[in-house]
Amino acid sequence: AVVSTQSTGQTGSGKTHTMQGPIDPTSEFRGIMPRSMEQVFKTGEELAEQGWRYTFTASFIEIYNEALHDLISNSDEKIEIKLVNDKPKTVEVTNVKTVIVSNSYDVHQLLLKANKNRTVAATKCNERSSRSHSVFRLKIEGRNTKNGDSCVGNLNLVDLAGSERVAHSGSTGQRLKEAQAINTSLSELGNVIMALNEKKTHIPYRNSKLTYLLCNSLGGNSKTLMFVNVSPLDKHTAESINSLRFASKVNRCDIGTAKKNK
Repeated sequence: AVVSTQSTGQTGSGKTHTMQGPIDPTSEFRGIMPRSMEQVFKTGEELAEQGWRYTFTASFIEIYNEALHDLISNSDEKIEIKLVNDKPKTVEVTNVKTVIVSNSYDVHQLLLKANKNRTVAATKCNERSSRSHSVFRLKIEGRNTKNGDSCVGNLNLVDLAGSERVAHSGSTGQRLKEAQAINTSLSELGNVIMALNEKKTHIPYRNSKLTYLLCNSLGGNSKTLMFVNVSPLDKHTAESINSLRFASKVNRCDIGTAKKNK
């Protein structure tokens, strides 16, 4: 099964803080990413008594202006999304660096490196605005040494770039191009969720790199948890209402019960 946690909302509403929290890994305000990984490793240790042994393989990807970049590698190789015709079909990413992680410290080091490489810029709405979507991918492979059982699953932790009203953010030039790419991909995410909710035969996953990368998380044998962040400022009321409408749309979408992959 594929499990995905996402944070969405307008620019400057606290999505990155929700997903990552402070740099200090011991802070009581640490975000969803470090807390999720703590739980994964803790559960892996607990299941060791039952004979389970797990391998955790991580990668960190940025989607910037509809192009994929590896946040933990300095390689210039082109990264592409490929659909593998396994049963079930799975999404793979070519030429991306993968790292075996064993504990929260390993993940924290990847997070620090990714933050240095992620594209950010100042706008009138946010002095450190994420200009890209980031996706932390963890592949979990387990094997039971007592009975020979095996399982595989994937965890995607997604920090979406914020929706942006150009009239408010004052974006021009490159910032404007970035805002248009962000808004288009978020719109396509909404279209995919609407198509899933309406049980349509064709789901437009390939209309954006974001939805194509996350197609196994959004439909099929998967579960997705989405946090919708809103700004407390009066001047952002209209955008907050749009975010809440999107949240209502997401909440109505039922993709069924995820099953264990063996």
